[in-house]
Parts: sequence; structure tokens; C-alpha cells
Amino acid sequence: MNAARLVKAQRLLEGLQGPSTEMIELREQLLDELNHRLKNNLQMLYSVLEIASRKTDNSEAREVLLDTSRRIGAMGTAQQVFYSARHSTDVSGQTFLEAVCANARIFFTGEVSITYEATTGTLPKETAVPLALALNELLTNSVKHGADDRGQVIINVRLSLRSGSHELYVQDCGPGFNLEEAQRRSSGLGLVTILAKRLKGTFTVERRSGARCTLIFPDQ
Repeated sequence: MNAARLVKAQRLLEGLQGPSTEMIELREQLLDELNHRLKNNLQMLYSVLEIASRKTDNSEAREVLLDTSRRIGAMGTAQQVFYSARHSTDVSGQTFLEAVCANARIFFTGEVSITYEATTGTLPKETAVPLALALNELLTNSVKHGADDRGQVIINVRLSLRSGSHELYVQDCGPGFNLEEAQRRSSGLGLVTILAKRLKGTFTVERRSGARCTLIFPDQ
């Protein structure tokens, strides 16, 4: 659907009354077009960042560009999961974890193992993007700082629903860390704290045979 057709569909939609078949079809067309455009824009931005990271000789700049690419990838993944559940107000918790972990895994090299499990059935759609960004940051932090004595990174991810709140935890097998100290060296963990507030939740870190990062937020 080009721009002219999109405007025409919007005008027709505004003129329709009631849940007619034609109105539903037009809504689907608009959603398809918006999803397609967003997907293309994210892919274009991702490609620009990837090219820039390959061309720069500055290691710090390359790391920033790669981190940004990972975040764009996480947002795109969440958007796809969100759109795939177009006829529902919720998204599958297991599908969400699988998609975000798979996207993050593309960027990791070396001995990295990620296992994940969702015991909660679904997540509210509005949590998909901020939660995907938070999970991406926690996975990235574990890969950077959570290796064991042999240099292997083993990450366990679990999403569950308890007493009306969703709990996401990411645990690695590294030495663990203090959140306040880590936030001074990692903008990613600061971002997780901000995202937790956006979700009206809390973010904590414990040492449990490694670092265990937990994000708890209400079932909105």
C-alpha cells in the first residue's frame, strides 16, 4: 500500500460506522502498512549502524554502535511479536523470550549458552518493547561480565507470574556485582532501571552463584 492508498484507506475508515466487514478489512490494511513501514525503518537504521561499526577504527565507538544495534534489534523483535498477536491484547511469554534471546544471541561470540523458560502464559502487549530492551541489556551485561573461571557464559532466563506481578530474572555464572557500582560503568544497567520505572516495577541484583538480575512489574 503506497502513501496515497494509505490516506484513502484512512479517509474511508473515518467515514464508516459500526464494526462492518469493510471497516475491519481497512483496519487490517492500515495495520499491515504501519507494521511494514516500521519494520523497514528499523532495518534501515540497523544497517546504517552496522556499516558504521565496521568502518570505525575506534574501539569505544564500535562498542557503542554495536550496543545501539542490539537495542534496535530488540525493539524490532518486540514489534514483530507484538504484531503477530494482532487479534489479542496479550503476547505469548514463551514466544517473547524465544524471539528476544535469539536476536541477542546473534551478536554474541564465544562460549555463550542461553536457556529460557516462561511459566506465565501471556504478557500485556504494552510491556513488549520496554521488556525486550531490558532483557537485551541484561543478556548483554551477562555476556560481558558473567563468564565463569573457564571463560564460559551460561545464562538462565525465566519469566513467571506471581500474585499479580510478572517476574523476569536473568542469572549468569560469573562473580556477581553491586548494582550501584555497576551502574556507574554501564549505561545499559541504568537503562534497565529506567525501564523498570516505566513498567511501574522494580529492578534488583543479587549474588546467587553469579549475578541474578530480577525485574518485577505488575500485570497491567
